[in-house]
Amino acid sequence: MPLQDCTIYTDQDRREVRPHGTIEFPCAGYDSVYSVDSVSRIPWHWHEELEVIYLYSGTLEIRVPGRSLRMNAGDSLMINSNILHEAETSGTCRLQSLVFHPDFICGSESSVFYIKYIQPLISSCAIDCLQFSSVGDTVPEPTQCFLKAFQAFSEGLWGHEFTVREHLSRLCFLLYRSHESVISETTARQDQDSCRIKTMIHMIEERFAEPLKLYDIAKSANIGERECLRCFRRTLGIPPMQYLIRYRLSKGALLLTKTSQSISEISIRCGFDSPSNFSRMFKRTYQCSPREYRNRNKEQSRQAHLISPTPHSLRGLTTLSTKCDLT
Repeated sequence: MPLQDCTIYTDQDRREVRPHGTIEFPCAGYDSVYSVDSVSRIPWHWHEELEVIYLYSGTLEIRVPGRSLRMNAGDSLMINSNILHEAETSGTCRLQSLVFHPDFICGSESSVFYIKYIQPLISSCAIDCLQFSSVGDTVPEPTQCFLKAFQAFSEGLWGHEFTVREHLSRLCFLLYRSHESVISETTARQDQDSCRIKTMIHMIEERFAEPLKLYDIAKSANIGERECLRCFRRTLGIPPMQYLIRYRLSKGALLLTKTSQSISEISIRCGFDSPSNFSRMFKRTYQCSPREYRNRNKEQSRQAHLISPTPHSLRGLTTLSTKCDLT
């Protein structure tokens, strides 16, 4: 089965809406390259599918609410169903991933596989993502399972569907067996923070061009400013205003590469009070001026058009309760 090119599309709650695989075979494979020379960061998002990532080369930082994990070449990582996450590299890295719906393993929610193993695994607040690192020449069994599944998926030989499901099923069982003691843990604080963060992120990304204040962000989740600060620190690890600035800059970077609008126009569209302020913050984040960034990406696009390479994509990394009480 061919590997896919994947661009992340999300709805207003940052849920990824692009399907992975098909109804008949709800599993997709990706071979992705990203770097500081093009796009180095995958924004916060989440999806219902589980995701397993193998870092082929380079380094990658994965962030989930409350913590971050650094992946090195040879590491693998599983992101649980519905977990909010982002990824960023400080250099260049290549990752391979399989994204699959629980139904791919279970068949249906009435099966013993779902009821006894998968449902407790994907519902556990104690498991957001799990990392596996090799020690010397010893490769962890979950990583071995992924590599076998990914190879079968990539080759697409007759019967590969059975092989992919076999190894991903084994991987899920290993995760359940090794974390059975904590799999039933629930944390009310985590659920509440997740609901609030979803609401506040939605508001920021809907109104980022407006002159937002901390009060406005906190009010959207019906909490005070101090609790807003604490909630962002606990989950995303950054203050809300820093998240707002980062989001504005990412929008600015997109407009620089996708439109011919002037830097002054882009700065206004992205909520900055002046072009000089936009340029200063942009250079601090991207290590180049907006004009340099635009010219560099134009040159890279021209060269890519001449060479016509196989497109590489960024595979994002994903849980948030869908029933949120913000009172």
